[in-house]
Amino acid sequence: MALLADLVLLHPPSIHDFKKRTVALGPISDVVPSSPIFESYPIGFLSILSFLGKHGYKVKISNVALKMLTNRNFNLHREIKSHNPLAFGIDIHWLAHAEGGLEIAKTVKNIHPNTPIVIGGLSASYYHLELVSNYPHIDFVIRGDTVEEPLLKLIRCIENGRQPEDVPNVTWKTMNGRVKANPLSFVPNSLDDYILDYGLVIKAAARDLDPTGYLQYSNWFRYPMAAVLPSKGCSYNCVTCGGSKFAYQNLCNRTSMALKKPETLVEEIRIIGDYMKGPIFILNDLRNCGRNYAEKLFDRLRQEKIDNPLVVEIFNPADKGFLEQLIKVSPDASVEISPESHDEKIRRKFGRIYGNFELEKTLQILNQLGFKRIDVFFMIGLPEQDQTSVTETVHYMEKLIRLSGDKGALHPFIAPLAPFLDPGSIVFENPEAYGYRLFYRTVKEHVEALKKPSWKYFLNYQTEWLTRDEIVKATYRAAGLLNEAKSKYGLISESEGEIIAERLRIAQETTLKIDEIFFGFEGEVLEAKLMKLNEDVERAYEGLLCSKKELLTWPQKSNFNVRLRILYALAKNCLKCILS
Repeated sequence: MALLADLVLLHPPSIHDFKKRTVALGPISDVVPSSPIFESYPIGFLSILSFLGKHGYKVKISNVALKMLTNRNFNLHREIKSHNPLAFGIDIHWLAHAEGGLEIAKTVKNIHPNTPIVIGGLSASYYHLELVSNYPHIDFVIRGDTVEEPLLKLIRCIENGRQPEDVPNVTWKTMNGRVKANPLSFVPNSLDDYILDYGLVIKAAARDLDPTGYLQYSNWFRYPMAAVLPSKGCSYNCVTCGGSKFAYQNLCNRTSMALKKPETLVEEIRIIGDYMKGPIFILNDLRNCGRNYAEKLFDRLRQEKIDNPLVVEIFNPADKGFLEQLIKVSPDASVEISPESHDEKIRRKFGRIYGNFELEKTLQILNQLGFKRIDVFFMIGLPEQDQTSVTETVHYMEKLIRLSGDKGALHPFIAPLAPFLDPGSIVFENPEAYGYRLFYRTVKEHVEALKKPSWKYFLNYQTEWLTRDEIVKATYRAAGLLNEAKSKYGLISESEGEIIAERLRIAQETTLKIDEIFFGFEGEVLEAKLMKLNEDVERAYEGLLCSKKELLTWPQKSNFNVRLRILYALAKNCLKCILS
């Protein structure tokens, strides 16, 4: 029996047949909550659910990637066939979802040939013309960073059988097959109409009897976290970032930041607190919204007596006053900062204009104020960064651990810029100027890359200072050195360190074996030889740079409440179905 939804939002895996293939996915997702198939869907799904719901349309979210990952018996064909909506929506927000997204779109079109497919996201916005022109199963691409209003107008057009001539931000095919890109003119400055209502998500999961479809990542119940978004746009130009000021202006026609009022943000946080006591991640740097914004937000959070631990990211060193306000409103607060390199010259070249003195002073203040957790992120694949520089960065990370003392609050991480350099970023548009060489530029080329057997061949770039081979070698070496340092200073247990060291050893050996097979064989022989490595590949599936336990163990209250809430909502919905 088909589920009665007007719009079904499908979140694809990075690789649609990852369970059938031998692919060394490596460390591409080790410092984010999701697995290497990137099962975390964009939080824009939540505001679409809320906004279209307010206008009378029922929206269902189906995290196909997560279902594939956690359910051996999951049948994509059966899942798609169970729906009969006005339209299907698929995100290609980050380019890592291009292969999976396009394959799922093809499956949808085979089952529902007359149902429109809408693609959205930052990467989809960049490649909107290629997607609509070259992929016949794509009907519409909706562009920009805030798509709720245009999507509502598009759904109304679909419902009434009209062409979307007057719908902003939409790229589509006319009746005669001509591709038309409507003006990207809907660029709101206020985000107050686009609420992230986690209560609605819980209710929708119960309504659809489908909790897995709405979960953000595979171990969410073990490490629950929610996120809120105070702003869209950015005032910084980090050169490899697809969410930089440069990229937002070119992809989304955004010349100024859009803000959500502090009152609206507090309401979102309050709703989350009603359902769970886990950490709440405030995305983007609050200080970009203005000092008065942060002060108003903190004042209102104190008034509401929100006791969820807050996680705040800062894009550059923070003064003591801001950090004191944060710890007062959230005694269990945590902070993230990404200096990217120990080398101030490389950091400036990347777009982060501050020195190590300022960084270390901020870390010292955080330590003195008693912040429970301080995450510091570094990257491999930066302009002017060579293998020696990467090693020196790890030594600097060890220095930061020593400076933080024995509290164990500071957790440094290092990861490669992977799987792709972001389309629309400054370097993607001007690679030679920054010492980069791009291997892939089109959607088709990136899709083909994701069909290769190792994360090394996913990388769409190399630099004058690090080839692809050297990026892989530098990553494994840095991971090994950092693992030793964390074990030495007690940030992870001895047994955890041994597990990571063994995974790294297997990953390095497997990468070399895959290289030999990939260049020596083809066709069925290639697949057969790769399949023999499957056991080793699975043993080094993820957790090479750090364990998810270290990454996701934030300070938090008991989360028994969230389970009860979901179970209660499910039971209530089941009873309603029985009685009706």
